[in-house]
Amino acid sequence: MIDDDELKKLFDDDDEEQEESTSSSENSAPEKSESSVEKKDKKESKPKAEKTVKKEDKPKEKQPEKKSEKPLIKHEEKKVEKPKEIREEKKAERPVEKPKAKPKNVVPFSVKAKRFFEKTKSRIQKAIKERKENASDVPLKDRSYLPKFPINFKGTLLILLAIAIIEIALGIVFLPMFRVRNVIVEGNIVLSEERLLSDAGIRYGSHLFSGIGGNPLDIIRMDYGKTEKRMMEEDPYIKDIRITVKFPSTIKIIVKERNKVAYIKMPDGYAAIDDEGTVIELETLEKDNLSHAVICGLDISGAVLGEKINIKNDSDYNKALVILGALISADQSGAQGEYMLFENVKEIRIIPGGNTFLTVILPSGSELQVKLKDMDTIIENMSWLRYAVISDAFEGFPDGALDMTGERIIYRKYE
Repeated sequence: MIDDDELKKLFDDDDEEQEESTSSSENSAPEKSESSVEKKDKKESKPKAEKTVKKEDKPKEKQPEKKSEKPLIKHEEKKVEKPKEIREEKKAERPVEKPKAKPKNVVPFSVKAKRFFEKTKSRIQKAIKERKENASDVPLKDRSYLPKFPINFKGTLLILLAIAIIEIALGIVFLPMFRVRNVIVEGNIVLSEERLLSDAGIRYGSHLFSGIGGNPLDIIRMDYGKTEKRMMEEDPYIKDIRITVKFPSTIKIIVKERNKVAYIKMPDGYAAIDDEGTVIELETLEKDNLSHAVICGLDISGAVLGEKINIKNDSDYNKALVILGALISADQSGAQGEYMLFENVKEIRIIPGGNTFLTVILPSGSELQVKLKDMDTIIENMSWLRYAVISDAFEGFPDGALDMTGERIIYRKYE
């Protein structure tokens, strides 16, 4: 067994060896040992929180130092003054007087408008050109427009067409331009404008299309075809009539009247006829109150308004028409206001198979009974008769008869 003293010695020897080794190491690298010991002591003694605090404090202290340095440098640069020679050269370069402002040129409106239209035209041409260049080779029927649109192309066209038709219809019904405000009447002599409007059913303020009707052509031409036909049937004075619509708010009426040439004596009155023999009036007035000559001696079987008179002997009727034509021809050479033979013939009496007698009122008021036979020279005879009257050949003559059936013209007064 080892005694305590021996153990003590043994441990003492070991301690001495350790001290010698440490002393040698300290002599060789004193700085490293101290730094390592100090670092270990620092790690053991200082907690981690202290390190983070120190790291955060360092940048905060540095930032204001850098910011404070920059403005000081700039301020120092501003204070630097340039030499006087350079400043004097710059002053010399500057102009002494400022240039005067040039007056603004006033562009005329016509020039502006011309420029605007030229620009617009160029833009349109450019757009058309681009559209042609970018045009697709796909046929029109195979192209797709707005593929996500809920209605196809044909359906859209139909809807737009229906909307357009509705708008046009509403405009026709309610716009003022489709109301009658002006009426133009041409060709009327006997018929008054009020009578024509009343017969046509046209009123101021009524719709322009209220009387349009008849065949499809009348509707296309906007004519009152149905109204025209009714008026010609109801009014014998109307030989032809045309009623048309003129925009805006105008109706034009062109009428062709039948001209009254004579009255035909009937058992119960008189029938007024035109140059074609159409009955235009039926009168029961006295003979002296009639405005035209009365044809007597014809065999009449009937007369209806608007239709040709029914005469049994056409040759006698045609003879009367020839005499009327000769009277009108003789008056054509006369001036306005002169004596008119046609207006002063009161009666044409036809003797069946014989002579014809005219009753003429002279300018003096006396009556002259003229006897005629040959219809071949009727125009020359009527021209001579008018010339004799206006030349005062019968001035102061009383009522009498003038025989123009022979080679010589003979006058006889009534006893």
